[in-house]
Amino acid sequence: MKKISFTLLFLVCAIGFATAQSKDVAKMLKVPDTYNRSSVTLLVLDFPGDYHYNFVRNNLKTLVFSDKYYNNNLNYITLNSPYERSYIGTNKADLILKSLKEKRVANDIVAKWYSMDSQGKMSLDLVHSRGMFNATDEAFLEAKTTKRGNAQLEDFGNRLIDMSYVVVADFYDIKSMEEAKVKDSRGWQANVQTYLYKIDFNEEIRNKIYDNWIFDEDTPEVKDSKRAALAKIEIPLVFVTTSMNTASESVSTKTTSIPLVGSKKPKTDDELMAKMIQDAYNEILYNLEMKVEDFKVITSINGVNPIRAKIGKKEGIKTDYRFFAYEYVYDEKSNLTTQKLRGVVRSTPKIADNVQVATGKSPTTEFYQTCGRRLQNGYLLQQRNDFGGELSAGYEIGEIGGIYGRLDLRMGRYVGVKALFLYIEGGYESKAYNTVTFKFTRYGGGLAKGLQLTRNSELRPYVGLGLEETKNASQVKQSTLYFKGGANLGINIKHNVQLIGGVGYYMTGDTKDENDVSYGDWDTVYDGRSGMSILAGIRIGF
Repeated sequence: MKKISFTLLFLVCAIGFATAQSKDVAKMLKVPDTYNRSSVTLLVLDFPGDYHYNFVRNNLKTLVFSDKYYNNNLNYITLNSPYERSYIGTNKADLILKSLKEKRVANDIVAKWYSMDSQGKMSLDLVHSRGMFNATDEAFLEAKTTKRGNAQLEDFGNRLIDMSYVVVADFYDIKSMEEAKVKDSRGWQANVQTYLYKIDFNEEIRNKIYDNWIFDEDTPEVKDSKRAALAKIEIPLVFVTTSMNTASESVSTKTTSIPLVGSKKPKTDDELMAKMIQDAYNEILYNLEMKVEDFKVITSINGVNPIRAKIGKKEGIKTDYRFFAYEYVYDEKSNLTTQKLRGVVRSTPKIADNVQVATGKSPTTEFYQTCGRRLQNGYLLQQRNDFGGELSAGYEIGEIGGIYGRLDLRMGRYVGVKALFLYIEGGYESKAYNTVTFKFTRYGGGLAKGLQLTRNSELRPYVGLGLEETKNASQVKQSTLYFKGGANLGINIKHNVQLIGGVGYYMTGDTKDENDVSYGDWDTVYDGRSGMSILAGIRIGF
């Protein structure tokens, strides 16, 4: 009874926490109604004396950069660290900023925007082409109705320069799987600390550049004067935020006697390092997109049944990316138009290949709705990345029951299948057999697939394997493997909170002790301990 009360207390606290999160969403600042592509310059801190750092440095050349951002990478990708690896101060971001300024990284980036050559001559070709590429179908069609036409879109490229960011990544604690004591595995793991900076391309800086633009007809003296003036310009950089994530890539070293048809040649250590760096880079951007407004894609719903929008690979969209849908609502009392959250959608695998200049006929990406009311054309969509995790807690009733917990992790952005989950579970039950009370613990994992029944309800079938263990009357530890299949039904309370109920079926196996001695079937040793269980609880997404 105490354990049931504890579970109920946990559920009440969890609902309160999740409701507070939802209120925070409601209180957030107004969502911008336009989206423009940012540009990113990646620099990796260089620690020449670090163990394994040569592996990082040598494999940066294989990195594939995101299509979502304009690639502003320079002819160098490493930055000498301004501090020693042993440094534990809290001002690392400031030290890096100072180093970026000393190296004039911001000036190099703006020079790339304007295609500046060694003589100081500049061109607007890249600025104009990026302005055109940034344009949406709506902007393209609007420009067609003006006298300036495409020139209006090209000139917009100048404003994109102010959305130039510098990502500085610090790979540390780099270890091989052997050094990390991961058995039967070969590869790498590392932690990555990221620092984000933004160019402040203000009007004063922009005017200084245009005032000193070098033209062919300028005299040599004028050109020299302008070159000197350009060299004196210090383009500001400001610190934005920081994030931390881990990365790893490995292959199994276990040998098998069964020949694998079509098996590939094992990856080399360099190939494994390159894959780890690529995954780390992808996660860096994904995590920053949670924090930085400029990085969040904004568009409008272009169609319903199914929900569609004119975004896609050009904006870096992958399966199961989350978007909030907003409606503009007029408030007669305040005489203001406000945004109201009306629903939550996620991208399907049908992602538009729109990596092209807008023509007014861009393809659309399809979405499926996971929460809210019926959405309409014109509603605003804003990208709101999440970690893809869902934590469940509840109580199971049946031959196998007790306190139950489970963590579901969305796999869509990795494998391209919507609402596919990898889950791990655990449970505890104290139960009497033949007047003796035993304490059972179990843990397992498997795969689940979400099926959206309505906008606010989802059925999630699952299959998995696990292990249950206890100590018998003689205090000998016994365990069994189990297979479990079932389905859980989730009904929304909030966009990130669901009440869940489900039915699962446990199929238990042989009872063995730590010496692999068999005692017979688990449901014979512990009479009837297998079969159907009913679950009730709560699930919180994050």
